[in-house]
Amino acid sequence: MIWNGITKVETNIFKGLAILMIAIHNFMHRFPTPKENEMKFMPENVYNLFDILLTEPAGIIRALFSYFGHFGVQVFIFLSAYGLMKKYAKNESDFLYVKFIFDRLEKIYPMFLLAIVSYFGFMFSINVIYNGMGFAEWFIPISKSFFFKFSLLYNFYPGTGFSLVGPWWFLSFIFQFYLVFPFILAMFKRFGNVFLIYISLSCLIISLLTKGYLYSDVSVFFTPIGHMPVLCLGIYLAQDKPVKLSNWLFIVSIVAFVIGNFNEYAFLLSHFFFCVLLLCIFSFLTKKIKEGGLSYKICMFFGTISMPLFLVNGFLRKPWESMAHEINNELITIALCLLFLMISSIYSVFLLRIGNKVHYSIKAKLSSFY
Repeated sequence: MIWNGITKVETNIFKGLAILMIAIHNFMHRFPTPKENEMKFMPENVYNLFDILLTEPAGIIRALFSYFGHFGVQVFIFLSAYGLMKKYAKNESDFLYVKFIFDRLEKIYPMFLLAIVSYFGFMFSINVIYNGMGFAEWFIPISKSFFFKFSLLYNFYPGTGFSLVGPWWFLSFIFQFYLVFPFILAMFKRFGNVFLIYISLSCLIISLLTKGYLYSDVSVFFTPIGHMPVLCLGIYLAQDKPVKLSNWLFIVSIVAFVIGNFNEYAFLLSHFFFCVLLLCIFSFLTKKIKEGGLSYKICMFFGTISMPLFLVNGFLRKPWESMAHEINNELITIALCLLFLMISSIYSVFLLRIGNKVHYSIKAKLSSFY
């Protein structure tokens, strides 16, 4: 199997498929079962999945997205490293650390701030205006987590990784990767693929020695340490020349992932192997999607709005998710999920337009300092 890279259009399709996995997962996964093995290993979860697959045919769609949908995040992790490598690998003479960090902040922070403002307005409307809670009664319990979000370092503080809006842990994680990427790039240019193997194994050893927790309730998967193999895979596959991959890679990845669902140590590499599986599947699907067709338009649309949708789907699901839990009917749950996707998508388009205007305004002002 030969990896020839992915184009910008293919990248957007990858994003579209991945964000659909994530958004649907976020809607489905808070039903009693099956839970996912994302940040921590719980062996009973896979048995709950099997139980639904074998005894509740109507719940199969919900169960599959609940258990597997969060792995769409691995695609974004891969694409983040892949994209950075493509952009900066040949621009060493122009690479300035401070400028790089400001460029990254300029890209993610304005949209994140808009999402935080949206969250505040949405939850204020539900809790204070609709449910009649006092402002202090609603805001004081969440105030610490709310202000921690602005730091983009809150995932190192125990108990705040999934606070307020679960998917937001990714923003903190990716910013920390931005902080260390220049070092990884420099070492890769000096030592090549050997360094990628070294740093991946080093992070894996840390994960194994700590049993997946750096301290207290802070999972390695909240940090670049837990995802370093996927990040290094993105860097490795960003080479300009074709990369030959073993034909056994897909089978090996399936076996390794399956083992990771039953063994807590193998679990620490399960995210990497499922990412490999998704890259293979997405590459296959991308070749089958005809340009201009309905599937192509849907994937391109969701790929374009993937960032704002990622940021807002976690809280815009709440009224529809609550309704789905109350009714507890599989078909109605799917219908409400589609309604949630439609509403979240419309708002994401609105947020993207505002975000782009803010982005270009900030970019114009910052350019005077470069």
